[in-house]
Amino acid sequence: MRNDIIIKWKKSCGIGCILFLIAILSLNLSSIAQDSESGKKTSPESSDSQKEKSDDSESDSGDDSSSNEETSGDNEQAGDSSDSTPVESDQSPSSGETSSPAGSSPSNPPQSPSLSFSVPDVAGKAFDVKRDSGTLEDLDKLSRVEGLIPVSSPPPGFSEQQLEQDISLLQNHILSGVFPPSARFEQREIVANDLAGDITSVLDHLSSATDSFPLLSFSSTLGRNLFLTEGKYEAESENAFLLGATSNLSYSGEVSFSGTASRVVLIGGGVVSATTGSTLKLDSALSDLVVVSRSDWSASDAAFAAGNKLYLRSLNDLHLNNVDFTSTDLVRLEALMDLSLDSARFSAGLREIQMRATTIDLSNIDFPSSSIVKLHAMKGGLDAKYPTFGPSNRTYGRVNFLQNISYGGKMNLLRDRSSFDLHGTNIKISKLP
Repeated sequence: MRNDIIIKWKKSCGIGCILFLIAILSLNLSSIAQDSESGKKTSPESSDSQKEKSDDSESDSGDDSSSNEETSGDNEQAGDSSDSTPVESDQSPSSGETSSPAGSSPSNPPQSPSLSFSVPDVAGKAFDVKRDSGTLEDLDKLSRVEGLIPVSSPPPGFSEQQLEQDISLLQNHILSGVFPPSARFEQREIVANDLAGDITSVLDHLSSATDSFPLLSFSSTLGRNLFLTEGKYEAESENAFLLGATSNLSYSGEVSFSGTASRVVLIGGGVVSATTGSTLKLDSALSDLVVVSRSDWSASDAAFAAGNKLYLRSLNDLHLNNVDFTSTDLVRLEALMDLSLDSARFSAGLREIQMRATTIDLSNIDFPSSSIVKLHAMKGGLDAKYPTFGPSNRTYGRVNFLQNISYGGKMNLLRDRSSFDLHGTNIKISKLP
């Protein structure tokens, strides 16, 4: 009877152990599958099943211990119970690994925080673009951009006439006896136009430098580069007529002016030039001719004629060689730096000749006997009276009579101080004012 009880107990213990091991394996397999899917998250169902199985194992182990106490008196039974001890020891560690302590609930392991990276969308932020739809949220940004685009309407004060004048000032003109109407300007139009600054600045400097040629109101023909071919030109104006080039002014052949203008002024904002043998003259008996160059000006084998006054000036150096001057009242030659005059001829009966420069070099000149000659250099004359004589004595800032200078005839050479005192009484040398 006792043996039957022991055999039944062993069978029940063996079946319980097998069921317990199967439950443990199934729980482990389910937990592994859940970990691979949810990133090491423990399933609540698996933990509950583990808890139930652990409780079942604890109850089975309690029944086994009570049975052992009933059979502890018999040696055979004790021996059999010792044989079953390894089975119990196998169950205890397994149940201890899978069961949770009493009163505690299973908790999920803390997950490491994930780092999110985003590339800033500069264009999207600038225009507040909705990322889901791609539409513009703030249309004011577009209006601001539109405000930066120039309007198609002309600015205040714009006129088609002013535009045409500006275009004409930037154009080159080849003149052949006629002044084009598109290049004609009144004085107020020139003064108000910045593109004519190279001309008006020279004109202002001209009027402030001498009382002999005061500034008069004028009309004008202007352009960037002006070239006058041979011929006659009508200079119609109530006072003065200005022919100006913001860059270069040049002429060729015999160019003559006539008309109602009392003064004809030619201004080269860059350079004034002429072909060899050219003549520039005024036909009117009571008119003045003025030619001014901003840069160096050289003329050879040339002739200049005016009815009343003739004024040639350079704002740098002025070099004249083999030149004829015709006028009744005044011939004035002026350079800001050096004035060189070689082989010059003045008309008979000329009242006055003026020369002004930092240094004045004269060669092969016979001053008319009726003319008053005024020479102004930076340092004036030696002993406030005399020029230097001969090329070897040339001095910067002085009036230098290099060779063949005479007054009232070629026989009256001025080669030294004594001859100068004898024949040069009408020649006055002084400092620049």
